[in-house]
Amino acid sequence: MLKKGIGILLIAGGIIFGVTCTGLLFTEGIFYFFLLFLLAFPLFMAGQWLRIGQTLRKQSLVKFTSIFVQVTLLIPSIFLVFNNYAKLKNETFAREGFLWFQPTSSPTIGLIGTLLLIALVLSIMPKILFGWTHGGKQLTGLILSLFVLTAAFLFITWNDYQAIHEEEGIVVSTWWGKQQTVDWSSVESVEITPYVLKRVANKYSKEPVFAWMFEFKQTNGDRISFKRTDLSTYNLEQSQRVKEQIEKENIPLSVGQMDEATTKWYELELQMENLNPDPFNEFFNK
Repeated sequence: MLKKGIGILLIAGGIIFGVTCTGLLFTEGIFYFFLLFLLAFPLFMAGQWLRIGQTLRKQSLVKFTSIFVQVTLLIPSIFLVFNNYAKLKNETFAREGFLWFQPTSSPTIGLIGTLLLIALVLSIMPKILFGWTHGGKQLTGLILSLFVLTAAFLFITWNDYQAIHEEEGIVVSTWWGKQQTVDWSSVESVEITPYVLKRVANKYSKEPVFAWMFEFKQTNGDRISFKRTDLSTYNLEQSQRVKEQIEKENIPLSVGQMDEATTKWYELELQMENLNPDPFNEFFNK
């Protein structure tokens, strides 16, 4: 029983390490490809050996190798494609003068896309774990339907985004083709609000992360918000440029005070990312 438990832990560790290596492979280089198969894969196979408590036969080796490759390469690749889709939108629509680009004009659009992606991945998992014949035509049909639906959704919402332009103000483009520009003179006030966002970590839990939001209140009462998570020098510089432009336009600007919980996650992320707190404290008026 103990060996089986240790085996399951090693399997989970191998998969997590493998998925991490795949993600870093596309950004940090080929070194992580070798880590994937020299460390993550042996860890995964050692776990399988302990779990089943017997020598791995050729058929089992092929099966477990296939599972490892598909879980650590196919699934992360799907998420990377989704992430690169947002980057491609940025590169396509961003133009000179954009201070901030957000790939969706509404949180609902982003949520629907994320849910479709998760549903697609979850529907594929049984095929990966139990073989591509598992689930029969019904599961295959579901996967194909979700794939087509996700692809169609991404195609339909290609033109959907919002941005902040240093001269034009706020640019909003909806998925049905309507584009609206809110010039700076139509912005009554702006508030920067730091808060804790409960981001989905896995099927059973949500992970608190520090986030902040620019909320633009228009003279007609409408509001447009831009949100950002993940403390980094790049995100700070981008936010600082927006803040400076707001001040340049003589628009009233306020920064919300952090409560105890928000301060906790703010300071924790600064430490985890090894960031100099001074410029961040200055931005958030701490």
